[in-house]
Amino acid sequence: MSNQNATSLESTTVSFAAIFNFHKLALCVLLFVGILFSQPALSAPPTIQLLTPADESTIRNTQGQVHISWVTHSALNVVYEIYLDDVLKKTTTHTAMALTGVERGAHSIYLLVKDENGKVIASSPTHTIFVHQNSKLFR
Repeated sequence: MSNQNATSLESTTVSFAAIFNFHKLALCVLLFVGILFSQPALSAPPTIQLLTPADESTIRNTQGQVHISWVTHSALNVVYEIYLDDVLKKTTTHTAMALTGVERGAHSIYLLVKDENGKVIASSPTHTIFVHQNSKLFR
């Protein structure tokens, strides 16, 4: 083989090696970017806010009905548990509910959000309410 052919062969080999290394680097970058963007995004923890009744509110209702509504920023497939005076009163998948038979006096209300496995993922702040009813003598 002539010297000129050997030089040409070496430069061709170097060129192929450089291209091969570049492609390996590009492939690694693409894999890294793919892995980076395929990871689930970190999301804010679920939250729940009791809208009604407002904290420290007075409810005048002769039937002892208390209408509760809330807003939540949580995952799908959750269940809400409504507690009155630390006793579970109702479980629902809706964001509004009415409790009945609430006696006169001061009461605490809060909600828990549970995922499909029954794990508590959020809780609302406790609201204190005051239920006023007519005297039983006037009913």
